[in-house]
Amino acid sequence: MEDTGYLGNNIKKILLLQPMHEKKDKTHRTSFNFPYGMAYIARALIDSNYDVEVIDAQALQWEKEEVINCLQQGQWDLAGISAFSTQYNAVKIFAECIHKKEIPIVVGGPLATFSSKLTLENTFVDICVIGEGEETIVDLINNINKLQKVNGIGYKDKNKKIIYTTPRDYIKPLDKLFMPAYELFDMEKYLNVKMSIGGKNQPINTRVMTYITSRGCPYHCRFCSKNFKGYRSFSAEKIIDEISYLKNRYKLDGIAFNDELFISNKNKIHEVATKLKEMDLFWSGQARVNLVNYELLKFMKENGCIGIGYGIESGSQKILDNMKKGITVPQIEKAVMDAMNLGLDIKVQLIFGYPGEDEETINDTISLFKRVNNPGRGFNLITPLPGSYLYDYTTEKGLIKDEAEYLTQIEKSFGRGKVHVNFTNWSDKELLKRKKKAEKKIHRNYILKNTKERVKAFVFSKI
Repeated sequence: MEDTGYLGNNIKKILLLQPMHEKKDKTHRTSFNFPYGMAYIARALIDSNYDVEVIDAQALQWEKEEVINCLQQGQWDLAGISAFSTQYNAVKIFAECIHKKEIPIVVGGPLATFSSKLTLENTFVDICVIGEGEETIVDLINNINKLQKVNGIGYKDKNKKIIYTTPRDYIKPLDKLFMPAYELFDMEKYLNVKMSIGGKNQPINTRVMTYITSRGCPYHCRFCSKNFKGYRSFSAEKIIDEISYLKNRYKLDGIAFNDELFISNKNKIHEVATKLKEMDLFWSGQARVNLVNYELLKFMKENGCIGIGYGIESGSQKILDNMKKGITVPQIEKAVMDAMNLGLDIKVQLIFGYPGEDEETINDTISLFKRVNNPGRGFNLITPLPGSYLYDYTTEKGLIKDEAEYLTQIEKSFGRGKVHVNFTNWSDKELLKRKKKAEKKIHRNYILKNTKERVKAFVFSKI
């Protein structure tokens, strides 16, 4: 029984598209994260004998008009779009363009997983892949006219009714996945990454690529929208084999691990880091302050680590508890100071305006950075994303009244200078003013303390 409007199963050529991440400023970029999600999907399709074309508009730096022009000229039998929640507006525009070709339109990624109903109701998208897509996409194409048989999707039938199928189990173990389809991409665009973590220690003129070793995170921070529940990792053996291939094939000097949480399992870190040292590769990755100690950080430094990321979020225990962050202020202090004493470059993530933020919590954060003598960095304004506890809370309380309009608004300003939801007692203007003041104070404290130390050292050197 056919439940879609598609005739037959003549799908041979498939387009996979990743839109560009929009920003207010149009500054030219030169390095990009490799799109692993799209590349794994491409590999699954190639291995099933489909002809695949990829368009990474982010790496190409194509504006919407350039993507539309390409879509109008191309010929495919099915189009797949990989999209984050902040790319709802782009998906809506591109789906309208592709719809004129009368081919199935499939969307995957966080937008499809967390906002499938919204996407199916308000765009020309036909099918949303909910969760992992490597197995689902092949099953979907093989059953394009019997979608009720395909687990893990939401779709519109020929009467435009939205139907959800049985959720699909996660892929276990992850080692079942074959190597991403690197050969479809212009790899030179991904080999000159300026590390977001460790960038200050990155040697100049080095070839660095992003790499992902796991899916998900075992923690449950209330502001976080996790692509996958739980935590699964590739085996150390598979990670090492693939990085060895990348180093030899693309002459890499370093790896920027882009996992939500790379430094989680000490045994994995020991095995991987030791091999990276043997391959003469430097690296960086995201950690948690409750999972590191001086000995581990020292081992990492000795085995090629040049930088570490910490999701500090706030220097207030009250805010950390509100977030269900699962860390303490003393743990933050020790982890930051240990890394600084070892000479590791630290990237801290900070959030401003979380529920409960007030004058006292702001001062707690300022005081923390003064104590650890760290310059910190700019705060990200709290912006709830679909898939997070905070987003569900916000919509239930009516603080977001129109989800489609909200997702359109955050396309260019996610966490950057615009208050989309205000959880404080201050006006939006006052909230932004206090954010800027706190950033300046943290930086000023750092400059003053270190200027005094340098002057003191100079004076004593003359005695």
